[in-house]
Amino acid sequence: MPPLSTNVLPFPGEHPSPAILNWPVLAERRSKVRYPLDLSVRFRYFAGGSLLFGAGHTVDVSSGGALVASTHIISPHEMNVGEDVEMSIEWPPLLDGRISLQLFAVGWVVRRRPFDFAVSFGRYQLRTMKRSSQKATRVGAEVIEWPPSTLPPV
Repeated sequence: MPPLSTNVLPFPGEHPSPAILNWPVLAERRSKVRYPLDLSVRFRYFAGGSLLFGAGHTVDVSSGGALVASTHIISPHEMNVGEDVEMSIEWPPLLDGRISLQLFAVGWVVRRRPFDFAVSFGRYQLRTMKRSSQKATRVGAEVIEWPPSTLPPV
């Protein structure tokens, strides 16, 4: 087999460079593959000593985190980079073809903009969902209603 040529043809208008790199240039810095999934998300976080709730949908998800778009403006005074976040993501496949699942994740905000934020997962697990029209999310050992009908005591 003849050796591979090391000559690289320049694109039109590009000047040839005397140095040719032998390794690919990585444009993507993430170490996990992100999958474009549009899934319902409910999240909660502490801001100014208050527990705040929100909802939205995922833009993409990986085993390391998610990008979440929210339907309301997230104030920079409410959610900051580094804040801890708990989220429940509706998971599309059914367990045994009949039991709904949710991905429960705990992580922190690594990037935020007015209508979306990126979360890095610290830990996550798949959980079964309550069988009723009332959605529920697990918090530790208790189950809370979603959306909350009243604000939690301060």
